[in-house]
Amino acid sequence: MKNKIFNLSAISIIACDCLQAIICIFMDSFFISQLLTKSDGSASMNIIFIGLFYVVYYVVLVAQYWIWGNLMKKVNKSIFVTIGSVFLTVVIFLVYFLNTIPYFTVPLIAICYGIGFGFFSSGYSNLTAETISSKHQVRFFAVKRIMFQVTYIVAPISIGYIISAMQFKGMALVMLIVCVALIVFSFLIRPKTSYKQTFQPVKFISYLKEHKSEVKPILWVMVTDFFRGASYDSFTTLITILVMFAFNSTTKLGTFQSIFTACSLVTMFFYLKFYRKKRAKGFILPTITLVTASIIAILGTIIAGQIFGTAGQVVIIVFYAVYAILNVILMSVSDSRRSGVVRMLSLHSHILEYSAVRETSLAVGRVVSSFAILFAGLFDMLVGNNSIIFLSIGIGFVCVMYIFYGLSLIKLEKVLVKQDEEFKKVHIAEQIEKAED
Repeated sequence: MKNKIFNLSAISIIACDCLQAIICIFMDSFFISQLLTKSDGSASMNIIFIGLFYVVYYVVLVAQYWIWGNLMKKVNKSIFVTIGSVFLTVVIFLVYFLNTIPYFTVPLIAICYGIGFGFFSSGYSNLTAETISSKHQVRFFAVKRIMFQVTYIVAPISIGYIISAMQFKGMALVMLIVCVALIVFSFLIRPKTSYKQTFQPVKFISYLKEHKSEVKPILWVMVTDFFRGASYDSFTTLITILVMFAFNSTTKLGTFQSIFTACSLVTMFFYLKFYRKKRAKGFILPTITLVTASIIAILGTIIAGQIFGTAGQVVIIVFYAVYAILNVILMSVSDSRRSGVVRMLSLHSHILEYSAVRETSLAVGRVVSSFAILFAGLFDMLVGNNSIIFLSIGIGFVCVMYIFYGLSLIKLEKVLVKQDEEFKKVHIAEQIEKAED
């Protein structure tokens, strides 16, 4: 039983991941769509506040890693997951009690959302490292990603239809039940390994600077995280904006998300069957090529002035399908590498510093792309006449960041393989030396 992968703690970790995913779907798609369709402001004004929401959210989110670092090395990290779950419940309560979403409440909701996910993710990411053994990392993360994808199949279409039937406040009430379940599962996580940890981020950063060759995988994780933050999360927001522009329907938004996520499961099974070390390029390059091609098609449709017509709807659906079905590969590779690199470099005691530095790099990328959305709305509002010129530029910028994300992930794979081979050579040499003695 000791070697059992999916014990109660592992199952609870996956359950928490799926439940927080439902909250993310609700906030990042349907809350944002509600904000986008506010009737008391122009579309450009609404986009400005969407950008502001994410800027505030990401800054507050990453601050939690630095504020609570010293406490996390002393306290069971599942407590942080529980506290985060409670704050997320507060966010849903705020949404529930608002008949509409006044602009002045947007930063307040973003702050509470950032605090909630800051607590949750800072505890959750470190719990995973302490609960799942190294040899089970790839299989665990693959199963976790599959369950995550299943959640993204069922939840969006369900939320879309519930909102259609019960209105937005009715869905918020359902979300409160999800939050209660999240709190319950957070109590069931029990780490099986406890590392003696430190939280000295300044010293850790100095160590990274002084040992660049030895810690090259960590440096490349930070690079990939920046580009991941500057592309992946913003694509989700931009997809919501484009779908709502083209279809003006939360039901269709949820339906598209569910259908394309279901298709992505085929991609995941293909990835699990054929992925081996050194083969990342064969998966990543086609993904970024096809996603980029579909983005170029969207920009071409916008330039042609057809984005709000049938042609625009078709192009947006194609982009959504390509991105949702293929992007799971990049996320699976990235997730397993981000988590496993600390163990590979034997830096278990520095997990907290590593998490803080890594999440900061991710947040910087997210803030950069969120400002791109905010300024796109601002400049389009100044142009007037329902302009989406600068929104198009923002989409292009995020696409470039996505290309760099894929290329940097390929580089990270190469660095990890090289580091692993060097480790094996040293290990074999040590074994030979012992045998000769």
